[in-house]
Amino acid sequence: MKRKILSGYLVFEILPPFFFGLLAFTFVLLIARILKLVELVVTRGVPLLQIGKLFSLILPTFLELTVPMAFLLAILLGLGRLSSDQELLAMKGSGISPAQILWPIALFALGVAVTTLFLTTFARPAANFALKKELYNIAKSRVGTALKEKVFNDDFPKILIYTEEIIPPGNTAQGVLIVDKRDPVRQDVILGKVALITTDDETNTLGLRLFDGSIYETEKNRPGFSQTRFNIYDFKLDLDDLIGPVKRKEAGPKEMSLRHLIRTIREKRNQGTMVTPEIMEFHQRISFSFAPIVFCLLGVSLTLLPRSARANRSWGFMLCLFWLLTYYAFLSLGKALGDKGVLHPIPALWLPNYVVGGIAIHFFSKALRESPLAFQAKLETAVVWAGQCLDRLKRKG
Repeated sequence: MKRKILSGYLVFEILPPFFFGLLAFTFVLLIARILKLVELVVTRGVPLLQIGKLFSLILPTFLELTVPMAFLLAILLGLGRLSSDQELLAMKGSGISPAQILWPIALFALGVAVTTLFLTTFARPAANFALKKELYNIAKSRVGTALKEKVFNDDFPKILIYTEEIIPPGNTAQGVLIVDKRDPVRQDVILGKVALITTDDETNTLGLRLFDGSIYETEKNRPGFSQTRFNIYDFKLDLDDLIGPVKRKEAGPKEMSLRHLIRTIREKRNQGTMVTPEIMEFHQRISFSFAPIVFCLLGVSLTLLPRSARANRSWGFMLCLFWLLTYYAFLSLGKALGDKGVLHPIPALWLPNYVVGGIAIHFFSKALRESPLAFQAKLETAVVWAGQCLDRLKRKG
């Protein structure tokens, strides 16, 4: 009964900071995407319902990252609060060992690891594939969203399109310049003050009806150019040149389901073709799901280590950011080494778990021996001294 009470107390202590960290980290990573989605609503007239669908399809990719990050922050803040209030010291004094404190957090970490595994192996690949299809549908129904103003759009082969301004909802453009290089012996430069953008589903073409402009035609074998003025000019483009490759493109490793990914690896091995991207993706999904377990041991060890000063929330945030940066730095290093063939994909993708997990085991062994980290003690003293200096400066100010 006492063990159940202790387990419940420790788990409920880290739940609030876990949800806080999940919301905070997800929001920070989503800011850039949210701004792009808002731009689609304001300047392109994409319905809010469709924007909501895009947002839900983007979310699993970020949750895959933020769930383990929030878990580490929850341990450092939740157990850090117990440590600063001397509750962990009281637990140790009453005979509760570090292993007994670790056990309920480890069970919670196992649940977080299973959630991360579901996100990496099922939710994220399915969402990425659905997102690609949804973007294709948006591009086809609202092709004006594919043309960006004040930049040279080269999405169509051998055609360059520049628009000074696209008027919402995206079917009218002003200040249009088109460079047509589809003819090998001739190049046309078309200028128009205004253009209406239309699509024809029967012929699957994109139409630009330009008003009040000129056509400048040059040929390779002839010097100079010829100019033709027009009041109305219809310029047709094959829509498949823009969105067809997206539709026809097979799912990449990141969009493949786990079963499809394993089948692709087996088929490529039988054919004798390079299978590195698929193996890298497979082991990244599996290895990243172990990050919560590594973070569990690391976070509990850091809070159980003897301290020379009382920890606070800012110290917990600093520790969290430092170890997250360390983990993802080794993950990026492993990916780079694996992509270049320096390391086999298995040690390359499991590198951050090996390194950070080894450090966490070392920290936990020191916590069992009640042996403080010399570097951490000095750093904590420096942080406390800096805080005292700031307080004095504020009082003087």
